[in-house]
Amino acid sequence: MVFGESRNVVKEIQRTILVVDDDPNEIELIGRAFRKAGFESLVHSANNTEDALHYLKGEGRFSNRQMYPMPQLVVLDHKMPGSSEWEVLRWVRQQPKFDNLVVIIFSGSDDPQNEKMAYQLGANAYHTKPQNFEDYTQVIRKIGEFWMLRGGLDSLSDRE
Repeated sequence: MVFGESRNVVKEIQRTILVVDDDPNEIELIGRAFRKAGFESLVHSANNTEDALHYLKGEGRFSNRQMYPMPQLVVLDHKMPGSSEWEVLRWVRQQPKFDNLVVIIFSGSDDPQNEKMAYQLGANAYHTKPQNFEDYTQVIRKIGEFWMLRGGLDSLSDRE
């Protein structure tokens, strides 16, 4: 799924975001929140662990990197059915080529143990999903502004 471009565009370099969540409503909500926050990035999605890993590896239906470009930012719900809670994050951090891939955990859980585990496994940030759309958009805006505009991604790529 690819979401369209925003009319209220924040000036940015075209980036690709991969949203990994088993709930299609959450995927749509995250895409809408990025657009509302003014980001014109391409937002792709995977709704299970297998698709997320295939997308990142560029395998199967995701092998065409013109259609499914490598993301610069992954927004990940760590609790995916049919896999261990942290499988995608663990896999990403075991791949040297993804050392600079930004992975943000965007979770429905505010359990401090989940946040602690996310950071131990190498997440760049952990955010709890707000309950209303305005707060949701504000969190997405903060993610976008820090990681896509204020040099979060650029400072990571400078280390390559």
